[in-house]
Amino acid sequence: MSKAAVRKLHWHSKVQDSFIPLVGSSGDLGVSVGGGADYGEFPFITAAPGGGLTVGDVILEIGGTPVLGMTLGDVRGVLHSCLHPIRIKTVSPGSVLCKDLRLYLSKCFTPGSMDSQLQQVIRENLYLRAVPCTTRLPRDGEISGLDYNFVSIEEFFSLEESAALLESGKFKGNYYGTPRPVHIGPESPPITYREHRNLLRNFRTRSKSLSNLEKAAEEENSEEVSGLYGGLQLL
Repeated sequence: MSKAAVRKLHWHSKVQDSFIPLVGSSGDLGVSVGGGADYGEFPFITAAPGGGLTVGDVILEIGGTPVLGMTLGDVRGVLHSCLHPIRIKTVSPGSVLCKDLRLYLSKCFTPGSMDSQLQQVIRENLYLRAVPCTTRLPRDGEISGLDYNFVSIEEFFSLEESAALLESGKFKGNYYGTPRPVHIGPESPPITYREHRNLLRNFRTRSKSLSNLEKAAEEENSEEVSGLYGGLQLL
């Protein structure tokens, strides 16, 4: 199969780029969202009273901000803090990019491909609200609860069995996992559009828009992407 044919079959060829309509005299947003990483899902459209959007479609970006891997509260925070008109990118769920966040993170993609890089963007969003866990011992300078949650093997298996981990694996005899982020509550207000961009500046990698991911994949960018067992970043 030619590269052109493969690109046509890829989920990115079906991405819808549109603007969220305003409805009613009060100018309410013509879209409602559900899902979110705290539910183990990608965000998706649950209602579209303004028309132009499809219920059930996965939400990729809001206002240029990649929202895959965010909690539902943070997705809504970004949505309601964007300036109008709000641009949104969506895609119908398929066998590869579906509502199941854990399933997508478990897949092994070609390093440097758009999907591989997108997995890293998802982890950046996850790590805004979740701390990876590991069974290895802390290294000098590492702080439990900040760098990692250091757990016993029994505790790790318990987390796995309870479906609390979005991805997990073993590296050099130690287990690593990414837990579901906690639900947004009164003590932890949702991240706004501007706060999201500021927070990501603290990471060694940066969040990329879908257009940048596509460009990097087409140019066969050799940028390093963590992917030791489906991608969980191990440090």
